[in-house]
Amino acid sequence: MAKLRTFSSPVLGVAVLVLGFAMFFAIELILSYLVPRLQRTSLQLISAAAVALLAIVIGPRLQRILPFWSDGTLFRTAMENGIDDFYIFQSIRDADGQLVDFRFTYINPIAERRLGLRRDDLIGLSLSKVRPSAVTSGILARYREIVHTGTPYSGEHYIDDDRIAATWLHVHAIKLGDGLAVTSRDITDRKRASEQASFLAHHDQLTGLANRTLLQARLSAAIQNARESQQKIAVFMIDVDNFKAINDSLGHMIGDKLLNIIGRRLLGSVRENDTVARLGGDEFVIVIPSFKDLEDIECCGEKIVRAVHRPITIDGNKISVTISTGFCIYPDAGLDPAELLKNADAAMYSVKGEGRNGFRPFRSSDASSIDIN
Repeated sequence: MAKLRTFSSPVLGVAVLVLGFAMFFAIELILSYLVPRLQRTSLQLISAAAVALLAIVIGPRLQRILPFWSDGTLFRTAMENGIDDFYIFQSIRDADGQLVDFRFTYINPIAERRLGLRRDDLIGLSLSKVRPSAVTSGILARYREIVHTGTPYSGEHYIDDDRIAATWLHVHAIKLGDGLAVTSRDITDRKRASEQASFLAHHDQLTGLANRTLLQARLSAAIQNARESQQKIAVFMIDVDNFKAINDSLGHMIGDKLLNIIGRRLLGSVRENDTVARLGGDEFVIVIPSFKDLEDIECCGEKIVRAVHRPITIDGNKISVTISTGFCIYPDAGLDPAELLKNADAAMYSVKGEGRNGFRPFRSSDASSIDIN
């Protein structure tokens, strides 16, 4: 009986690597859709474990079909018709033996289309010449590290190169002799969908401002930074005066447009690194970290009130809008997000009780403020 071949053949070795890459990407892609909230590191760990388990299960069966791979025909067929970009690079070393670049020795058709160049013209060229962005993005240095250490790499890369038909690529690379076997996949659509889902989870769908979840995260981070740097934070609570009457008389569509305009005006009245959030209804919050002094915050409050009070015309309806604004200071009026928001809210209701259309800081007497519609 003829003895079965082993993985000693370079062709078989590459075939097994490619099969492993394909299984890894497929499992990771399926998991990303089934469990979208799973972190990328967890996705990769689960995918790697699944590939290892499948290797144990199908390994004995794979040994039985290895003779059919001996001439490389099936390997080339798989590579030529694969759905992922596949490259084999050979190291380029200088006179001192230092690895300085990589040379294309094989690419499959989908990678050829991605680069927009004929592979007959690519074979033998250096990676840095074909893709200068590989140098600026750090991926060339990453490839050198793989060859030096033998440690595989898997990660996502933003491609800032007009010649590459993708914006984001998921790259998996492994050492192959004195070179690399690299598989990559265009994940631009998935990345955009993930970013869109993240945006919707952290922003108000009507105004695009930060929502309660993002506000809590940013306010907590601001408190942590202020505690470490001995600085203060101002938290403004803003409520649109008589909004219910406007909404009821002119309709919800105009009410929504009004809230959008107010949100934009609030954004335009503060610094770029300040946070403007909509809590819901006609309530907004502004977080201002690292300000100079109380006078600076009072000037900011006046600017906010004036910005919103400018005349607004929506669908032919001239609307006069005012806001009631209360603010409090960390750490003077609170040490955590909940306490700061509660005290800013109490100050805001005190403004409403005093006639609306104004702002003032939190005082201890505000704790007994009554909700005024």
